[in-house]
Amino acid sequence: MRIGLPKGRFLHHAEAAQAVAPADAETWLLRLQDIPCLVADGSLDAGITSEEWIQETRAEVVKLAPLCWSHVRICVISKPGHHVGLSPRIVSEYPSLALEYATRRYTGATLRRVHGACEAYVPTLADLCVDCVETGQSLRRNGLHILEELFRSDVWLVCSPETAHARRTAQLQVWATGIRHGGEVCAWQRKDAHVTI
Repeated sequence: MRIGLPKGRFLHHAEAAQAVAPADAETWLLRLQDIPCLVADGSLDAGITSEEWIQETRAEVVKLAPLCWSHVRICVISKPGHHVGLSPRIVSEYPSLALEYATRRYTGATLRRVHGACEAYVPTLADLCVDCVETGQSLRRNGLHILEELFRSDVWLVCSPETAHARRTAQLQVWATGIRHGGEVCAWQRKDAHVTI
C-alpha cells in the first residue's frame, strides 16, 4: 500500500504516523497540497491531507477519517472600513475556492494566485484575500478581520476509490484511530460547535 504523508508544518505528526503505519505500507513525505491528486489518480493508495486542498483540487478521493491535527477556517479577509466595490482584487493560495466565492458575490472580480501570507496584500495590493485562519493573531496584528467564513477544515485520511473498493479501508481505519488526536474531532465536526479564533 502506497501512502502519502504531509511534510512541512505536519511533519511531526506525519513521522509519528509513519512509525505505526500498516506493515505493508510504503510511505512518502510530500507537500500537503499534492496529496489529493496523487491519491485520486491512483499514484498513491491513501494519503493524509486537509479539507481545503481536497476542495481546491477537486480531487475525487474517499474521506475515511478526520484526524484532528489542525483546526482552521477558510475565510474571506478584508480591512475594516475598506471599500470593496463590485470588482474587487482578490488574492489567494486557493484560486479555485477564491473564484467560486467571487462568482457568487461579485460581477467583475480579478484574481491573483499567491503563495503564503496573502493577508499582507490587503488592502493596498488587494481588496480581499481567501486564506486559512487558525488563531486569528496574524489578522489582529495586521488590523484585518474575517468578512465571511467559507468552511472549516480538518486533516483527513483519504484513499482512492479503487482502494475503497478493494476493501483496504478497514486496515486504514484502524490506523486512523491510532494517529487521531483526542476527542476533539466530534466537537470540531459539529455544525453548531463554538470556535474561538
